[in-house]
Amino acid sequence: MEATKEILSVFTRVDGVNAVCLVGRDGFLIDSIVRKGIDAEMIGAIASGGFGSFESMGKQLEKGHITMTMLEFKEGPVMLAPVGDDTFLVVAADQGANLALIRLAIKRHKDKLAAATAIV
Repeated sequence: MEATKEILSVFTRVDGVNAVCLVGRDGFLIDSIVRKGIDAEMIGAIASGGFGSFESMGKQLEKGHITMTMLEFKEGPVMLAPVGDDTFLVVAADQGANLALIRLAIKRHKDKLAAATAIV
């Protein structure tokens, strides 16, 4: 099993990705790689509330479980995706970053991240 930091580094190799955080559903940061000046702990706490709201909306609309969501800001997108029952991933990128590569990395590595953070 790969260490979470090794798996997260895959995301930072995509041009324009400046933060990747693995967050518990409770908002606590599990691991991260972020550009200097980004408060990863705060990102985890804030993202947790938003992620929970998105999940509730999906249930209310009878759309099933969330698989991925993206927020677009003036300076770039932020993608959130569950990586297990108890964790989710936050990936922040600059405008113009290749979103397809980020989505592909999420799909390829979410099971590894879930396994690496599973409580046995």
